[in-house]
Amino acid sequence: MSTEHEQGARMKTGASSLPALIIWWIIRCQGCLGLREGPRLLQEPPPVVSFPNSQGTSLSCTATATPSPTISWVTADGARAELVGGLRAITGNHANSTLSLLPFQPDQYRHDLHAATYRCLVSNTVGTITSRPVSVNAVVMQRFEVGVSDAAGVVGGPAVFTCDVPPTVARHVTVTSWTVDGRTLTPSTRPDGRHWVLPTGELVVQGITLTDAYTRVSCTAAHAFDPSPRSSNVARVIVTGENLLSRPQLLLRRDLVRPWTRDDLLLPCVARGHPAPTVTWYREDEARGRVGVGGSGRVQVMEGQLLVTSLRHADSGHYLCVANNSAGTDSYRVNIQVRERLSVSVEPSLQRVDLGRPTRLTCRVSGSPVNSVTWYKDGRPLPPLPRVSTYDRTLHVGQVSREDGGMYQCLARNDEDSAQAAAQVDLGDSAPVLEYRFISQTLQPGPSVSLKCIASGAPTPHVSWTLDGFPLPQHDRLVVGQYVGMGGSVVSHVNLTGVRAEDGGAYTCTATNRAGSTAHTARLNVYGPAYVRPMSVVTAVAGEQLQISCPAAGYPLAQITWSRDGRTLPVTARQNVFENGTLVVRHVQKSADGGAYTCTAQDKQGRTHSATATVQVLVPPTIIPFSFGEASEGERVQVICAVRRGDPPVTISWSKDGVPLAQDPPAGLTLRPFDQFSSAMLLVHAQAHHTGNYTCRAGNAARTASHSATLVIKVPPSWLEAPRDTSVTLGETVIIPCHAQGFPTPKVSWRRTRDDQPGQYSPILGGGMGVGVGVSANGSLVVVGARAEDEGQYLCEAANGVGGGLSALVKLTVNAPPRFDAGLQQTVSVRRGARASLVCHAHGDPPITLIWQAAHTHVHDHSVVREVAGGVRGELVLPAARMEDAGQFTCTASNTYGSDSFVVQLVVQDVPGSPHGLRVSERGSRHLSVSWLPPVTTHTPVDKYIVQYKTARASWAEGEEVGVGGDTTTARLAPLVPDTQYLVRILAANHLGSSPHSEPLQVRTEGEAPSAPPTGVRADALSPTSLRVMWDPPPPHTHHGDLLGYNVGVRRHDMGGEGTYNFSVVGVGAGGGGREVVSGLRAWVQYAVVARAYNSHGAGPLSSPVVVRTMEDVPSAPPAGVECSGGAGGSSLLVRWAPPSPTEHNGLLQGYRLTLTRLDDSTEDVEELTRMTNGREESVGGLRPWTNYSVTVAAVTRAGAGVASPDLTCTTREDVAGAPGGLRALQSGVGTAILTWLPPHPPTGVLLGYTLHHRPPHARASSQHSLHAHATSHTLTHLSHGTHQFWMTARTRVGEGPPTPTVKLTVLDQVPSGVASLGGKVVATQGEDVRLVCVTVGSPEPTPTWTIDGRRIEKNGRFSQEPDGSLMIRGVERGDRGNYTCSIHSVRKHPYVHTSTTYTLHVQVPPSAPSVHIADATSSTLTVSWAAGDTGGAAVRAWAVWWRAAMGGGSWHTRDLGRTHSRYIINDLQCGAEYQVYVTARTHVGVSPPSRPLTARTSGSPPVAPPARHVASGNRTGIWVWLGRWGDGGCPITHFTLELRRPRDTTWNTLASSLAPQEVYEVGSLRSGATFGLRLTAHNAAGATTTTVNTSTGPGGGLGAQPAGGLEEAPPNPLPADPRLLASAAASALALALTVAAAVLCLRRRAAAGRNSRTSQEDQEVEENKTNLLQQRDAYYATVRKPQPVPATLERIPGTREKETEYSEDIYPYATFQLGEGRGGGGGQDDAATAKFQTFVFQDARYGVTEGRPPTSSDTDTEHATSSRTESSIHLDSATLENQATLHLPLDPHLATLESHPEPHATHQPRKTTTRNVHHNLIYHAPESSTSTEPSPVLERKSFPRKTDGSKVLRVGAFSNRGLHKMAASIRGATQETSLSFPKKLGHGSDSKSSDDGKYGFTRKITPPVGFSSSHNELSEAECDLEIRKKNSESDATSGAYIGHSRSQFRSYVSGRNSKDYSIKV
Repeated sequence: MSTEHEQGARMKTGASSLPALIIWWIIRCQGCLGLREGPRLLQEPPPVVSFPNSQGTSLSCTATATPSPTISWVTADGARAELVGGLRAITGNHANSTLSLLPFQPDQYRHDLHAATYRCLVSNTVGTITSRPVSVNAVVMQRFEVGVSDAAGVVGGPAVFTCDVPPTVARHVTVTSWTVDGRTLTPSTRPDGRHWVLPTGELVVQGITLTDAYTRVSCTAAHAFDPSPRSSNVARVIVTGENLLSRPQLLLRRDLVRPWTRDDLLLPCVARGHPAPTVTWYREDEARGRVGVGGSGRVQVMEGQLLVTSLRHADSGHYLCVANNSAGTDSYRVNIQVRERLSVSVEPSLQRVDLGRPTRLTCRVSGSPVNSVTWYKDGRPLPPLPRVSTYDRTLHVGQVSREDGGMYQCLARNDEDSAQAAAQVDLGDSAPVLEYRFISQTLQPGPSVSLKCIASGAPTPHVSWTLDGFPLPQHDRLVVGQYVGMGGSVVSHVNLTGVRAEDGGAYTCTATNRAGSTAHTARLNVYGPAYVRPMSVVTAVAGEQLQISCPAAGYPLAQITWSRDGRTLPVTARQNVFENGTLVVRHVQKSADGGAYTCTAQDKQGRTHSATATVQVLVPPTIIPFSFGEASEGERVQVICAVRRGDPPVTISWSKDGVPLAQDPPAGLTLRPFDQFSSAMLLVHAQAHHTGNYTCRAGNAARTASHSATLVIKVPPSWLEAPRDTSVTLGETVIIPCHAQGFPTPKVSWRRTRDDQPGQYSPILGGGMGVGVGVSANGSLVVVGARAEDEGQYLCEAANGVGGGLSALVKLTVNAPPRFDAGLQQTVSVRRGARASLVCHAHGDPPITLIWQAAHTHVHDHSVVREVAGGVRGELVLPAARMEDAGQFTCTASNTYGSDSFVVQLVVQDVPGSPHGLRVSERGSRHLSVSWLPPVTTHTPVDKYIVQYKTARASWAEGEEVGVGGDTTTARLAPLVPDTQYLVRILAANHLGSSPHSEPLQVRTEGEAPSAPPTGVRADALSPTSLRVMWDPPPPHTHHGDLLGYNVGVRRHDMGGEGTYNFSVVGVGAGGGGREVVSGLRAWVQYAVVARAYNSHGAGPLSSPVVVRTMEDVPSAPPAGVECSGGAGGSSLLVRWAPPSPTEHNGLLQGYRLTLTRLDDSTEDVEELTRMTNGREESVGGLRPWTNYSVTVAAVTRAGAGVASPDLTCTTREDVAGAPGGLRALQSGVGTAILTWLPPHPPTGVLLGYTLHHRPPHARASSQHSLHAHATSHTLTHLSHGTHQFWMTARTRVGEGPPTPTVKLTVLDQVPSGVASLGGKVVATQGEDVRLVCVTVGSPEPTPTWTIDGRRIEKNGRFSQEPDGSLMIRGVERGDRGNYTCSIHSVRKHPYVHTSTTYTLHVQVPPSAPSVHIADATSSTLTVSWAAGDTGGAAVRAWAVWWRAAMGGGSWHTRDLGRTHSRYIINDLQCGAEYQVYVTARTHVGVSPPSRPLTARTSGSPPVAPPARHVASGNRTGIWVWLGRWGDGGCPITHFTLELRRPRDTTWNTLASSLAPQEVYEVGSLRSGATFGLRLTAHNAAGATTTTVNTSTGPGGGLGAQPAGGLEEAPPNPLPADPRLLASAAASALALALTVAAAVLCLRRRAAAGRNSRTSQEDQEVEENKTNLLQQRDAYYATVRKPQPVPATLERIPGTREKETEYSEDIYPYATFQLGEGRGGGGGQDDAATAKFQTFVFQDARYGVTEGRPPTSSDTDTEHATSSRTESSIHLDSATLENQATLHLPLDPHLATLESHPEPHATHQPRKTTTRNVHHNLIYHAPESSTSTEPSPVLERKSFPRKTDGSKVLRVGAFSNRGLHKMAASIRGATQETSLSFPKKLGHGSDSKSSDDGKYGFTRKITPPVGFSSSHNELSEAECDLEIRKKNSESDATSGAYIGHSRSQFRSYVSGRNSKDYSIKV
């Protein structure tokens, strides 16, 4: 093998020697110089970035790599982040790249841009790395306000103020300061006097005094992106005076805090109670239990608050705050999770791994918490591979393959932080692989030749060339080139110009790198004489094998021989000569094998040529092994490296730990050569740094040998940090370091002096982690929670066995700060004026100072302090306790080492006061928990509290009461009735008496989930994938609130109880029940169906499961394991299969459909055979032998055949051959004949040949001639004259077939003319060349003529007749098809000789485009159907369906289908999107052009907004946004965008930009009684829909949303200039006065009716009946519609009669009144003239005043995607009225039905005065007359028939003109917007007032009454009866019309004495 130097020299050959050298050097040094460095991030974005929309933000990535990297940006799903105009920009793409999110307007917010996760990817040729993910959150700036509420506190106790920030901006707003009476306080970990602003923003006021009641407090907050401060309102302290004994109550609590390391943390524990509670902090430890914390170290307790400074991760854990006094305790538990910034490193960061070797990467993660650790490979999560495993954050790769090279990353994440680190894995040691090799060649001299090898490996290999083992000869005709390709492969080539004989030989290319080498050899033979090229000196190594190839050239060579000293080799057993001229000498010996060797080559002509090679044998060096003994520091060390043998010159060198010592030897080390074969290494004074691995290397020209030994220097211990005397405070922790160095590493131990035996020591054990004394891992003495007994002397010792070791004695002093006795009395109670004595007792190191202090009063100088055993005792005496002396007194003890305080609570007793601050702390459906504040002046402990409660309608005497102890300020009231109004009050009592009760608290219990399931649940199957479920509502008494809907659950019944129900939400349908179609089910599967009702408080119990089975469907999977085999005889196939999986049957299998299809490429006809069978195999007969059939099997159910199995090609067996076709015999010459025939058709097997039978004239036997299978003609010679007979048979492997008919030929002297060719069918593909053969015979030779379909063929460029008579058609086209006839014209004709032959030419072309149309479209699918066009003469083999999104282009998707398909369903499409579709057909000829592209859209549209009144509704301080009422348009709604516009504001504030779909969303903390604008945008895949409404808050407002602009605020001008408005206002004032007068009259009549004892009992029953009916109807009017069509089955309201029906739609949302002028005559006809209609938007007042619960959904929600409403009119039945009037008003659904009396002065014909039953006339407006723009529902409405007693007459008073205007005035006096329209002339007899419409202004808009709402105001039968009884008892003949409002108690009485009566019907 040549040396590297020789290889380098050979690189210089040829004209390109210098570039080749440069390339070689780059390849060789690329790895060693580190030219390929993987990407490394220098800067990456932070894990979380928030920014305001007005400023934008930028994310920057900076990286370095070699070669230079490229940087790109991707989103969380890996999609590339591109430029988005005006919103997102990306700059730079190499070493630095920036992604910028530009400033934007709120309406430009995009969730995918501004609330996304981004990563930057850095790539180069080594690999790819990714930055940590950065979560971007854009904050849409909006206005906000902060507020402060008053805080209550008792004298001497604390009060806490909280700065209230709206939750929408709370995460970005920080409390910056508090202002207390003009003084500014900022957040701190230290108090500022009595005031303390906590770091979390709360203000704590300690030691409240009576003067604090006048203190004014406010807070200031600032937004993170808007530094301008926001100030709150001013709040105050509500001082409640003195206290009585009460248990502690914590005012601030924390559940979880997550600070960062090195931060300071303050945990509040603010408690109030009497006596003043003592606060103690504990840390919960699993091993030690509760351990007290707090002292003078990092953990301190200041005024009850726990302060931890410079947080460490070890501070994490659970802490407990306990507040204790004599009345009880209160506590809270907080979990501290100290977070530490994550940091990641991967070890090793760079490694080179050989192929097939294992490797390991370790991820080191610091910081906490660590939620996940993920490995990435080249920027992508590492997929699971069998070779790759992860364990304990270590990545193991079993066997490294080529794809494993690249960049690896470890990504650690938690909720707030993430970090990553990368490592580079190079395949530097993969052996070279030859990707391309040259081949052997044999050439004539003269041409050029190129030999090429391509090699790859890591590092990049070097390719060298040899010729017969020697360097390539150097001459101008040979050039060597080499370069590195794009993929890193090395391309090397040898180019020879004008090749000669001496250039021949074995060329070898060798690829080498440090991992190995590989070679390839091939010969280049050049014809010419023998030639042996000159050979250079060959070096051999003694003891090894020598191999020399003879560089012989010339071709061909006879032999190659080797000789030495005239003797032909081999001459010894160690020598061997091979035929290719290679000489091998084994175990080379220097003396015997060195010298000259001659190679002689001889060619075939005997010419010889020789050349001689000189062999030089070298002996390699051998080193005598050496080693180091044990050595200690300071000793001398010497070793000698001696070479035992080896040829000189020998070079000896030393290295230490791989570093040559000759370059930089360590101090004290000497290298001394003894002679040329030995060298010594000497250490005169050994030191620790001399320790290492020493290697001696000896080398000569043959080889380099080495030997290594390890030197270890032992070093005695020495101090790194010696221990010192230390002191520690009692209970604190101290660490005494004791660190020593040496080798081996010294062992550190501690002992303590024994008190009982001076000079003796006791060992200290333990790890220093628990309480007590222990030794840490680094040798330090650790004292945790120092105790007095820990004081003493401690001895530290360090030893490692070298020398005497080290020791040091230190003293630990424990200092004791003051501590108070635990058993001291903390509360002292005295009567006012009595002597009080307060005592404290402290222990600790003297001297101790005691001081008494009190914040609420002056401490008199009556304290006595004296020393006692172990400390001091202090007593404070108050001779006569006063009321102002009550409070906390603090005894403070201090010494040099600290201080401690003890608080004594002085209680001065007196008569208790009244409790106050009664509030509801917990509200349930059947209970209430109330709490209160103690009495303001509690001069003595309260013995008990008495809580009294009753329903709103009951008296206090009927109520109940609960008593609790005086130390309790909470009480639980139960059992209660759900959803009921209660009044609660409280009083305090003790042995002196009880206090007055507090102000009553009005509260309503919560509703609760329904307690019963729906009834009558039933289900049936609609299709194989859907079920219809129907049910009835639960019993009404189990609703416990308004039903909002139902959950319908479905689960597989055949899976037992394992499966879970999948629930869908359904609204309330007609009658309170509902129905639902559940789709997406599996066919022929039993499902269990349940239903449950739900209201605003939850879902009720499930109904009993109903089991139903879906319909059958076709099987969804083909039979499995379809296989086939040929049957007997070759005409049958046996097909076997297995049934599909039972889960895919989709029904009961009825059998299988077997289909066999034979496709013939020569025709477009398709032969198809179909059979039905019940078995699992079928034998199909009647088939063609040796023919391919396509076999499919499909399972069949009663629904039809399912999916067919994939096409399986089966071939029938061979059969005996058929008879050859068309045997023809013609005489072709004198004594010769030609026979022609056609192969058997159809073929029945592989044709082996033909047998020609010939019977000469007069012969009995025939001769046989065996002919080749491909022959179609045969010529016979030497035939005798006469008649010859011929017949022929064909044979296959099965056997010989039948013969052809016998053909006779009479041989004559004259050769008749004829055509020997047989013609036949010819199938060609368009564009091919077709040759039609026409062989003719005859003498003279006839000339053939060609015709097509009888027309002579004219010769042109494509048609030509060849000399042999054949017709050549070039580039055949489809128009060339037809019958081609070759005929001859002969004078000498023979009757049995054929003179023509015909070919039928079929030309096949690619198919034409199919005809395509879209058959169906759903939200996610398109069904494509097609029909074949022109198939081009060949059968269609397959179809291809192509589709892509129409918008934005994109790549095409395709699906290949079998030939039998004619439709395909494209799945997984985007809802409501357009797609382009086309279809292509494929035959064996080619693929058709695409069909005309179709553009189709999947079903679905943008979301459908509900009517404006159903978008939102308001309550007292908030707005409910009803998201569940939106229709999805067929595409599921993805999210909502909600914006709010405040009153008198023109800008919109974004409240939520990506609000998830839900039933209701509450916007809270709004100003009561104001009108707000809401803009709501719903988004789905098809687009977005925006609606804008106005909604009011507060009582009387917020009854429903109005379209934008419909509820504008009134102008500020109180006196409008419009005279018509002034007239309207005057009329309103007059109407109000009339209403008051009518109310007074009504009250008088009621008083008179009340005196009638005869009807009092009946009236009470009627009232109860009325209440019950109203409650029942309330459930009906509050129902929620099911969002899908229902049958037009209508349910009546309880309490209504069958024939008199009411519908909820008929009274909502619009009510129409008509006030018109009657027409004379007619009696009984309702043909009154219609006045102007006015319509009013309906609003529900019930939902504006509810307490803390959202309103129920409207009862008029219709089908999804359509929110239609029925408009109803209140038609006046005026059959006998001359005049009538209609009012278009939003009437209450429970308005009374009014009947009129006849008009005595009317001009029309009078009617009978008998009353008749009033009916309800429901008017559905036609579209042209509708007062609503919405369509009216047809399929769904509710009917509420009214029950009426037939024996009773519903009589109500008549309207006079004055009474009518009274009614109008009362209507006008309300706050709703209303229009009234009256005709100018009401008829005969009208007075001037009634006819003057301008005076009353009825043509102007006025507000409708409160009574006209959706509350339950319709007069029931009981109400009517009650009114009739009252009126019958009155002497006044005047009747009053009663319009009632059940909730607001609105009453309007309209009466009159005018002669005109009016009837109003609803």
